[in-house]
Amino acid sequence: MILWIDPWVRKLWYAIIKPNLEILDAGILLQDQKSPTREDQFKRINEIYEYFEKLIKQYKIKVVSIEKLFFTKFNQSNAEFVYGVRGALIMLFVKNKIAVKEFTPIQLKKAITGNGRADKIFVQKFIMKLYWLKDMPKYNDTADALGLAYMIKGHK
Repeated sequence: MILWIDPWVRKLWYAIIKPNLEILDAGILLQDQKSPTREDQFKRINEIYEYFEKLIKQYKIKVVSIEKLFFTKFNQSNAEFVYGVRGALIMLFVKNKIAVKEFTPIQLKKAITGNGRADKIFVQKFIMKLYWLKDMPKYNDTADALGLAYMIKGHK
């Protein structure tokens, strides 16, 4: 089984697929608070850790794909929390002997569409074709989740 994770401050996307591209689970973990305190963030990291601890056992995950993060001057305030989530999850995966692969957004777009500068709608349309989906994924990050899970097939 292949797991993909995109951790951000208020939302964390994930997808689990079989090697034959059957989608087993895909979703978003949401945080209700708009301005959480540092203590709230620490609790959130623990909740995320515990959620994925159960998930990797349930699905017997063998490899995880995580998007490499890119911060600009507009989202730097989120960096500390996001790296905290990544650190906790990577520790969980290493502890459970699960391979971790990282890909940049450009690598994802190039692997899925052939164009590293493709826009999000173009990526979503390709994901629909790859996974034989009738409808476009509701969130572009869900499409990214499925794309990164797909990419891992070639990077075992």
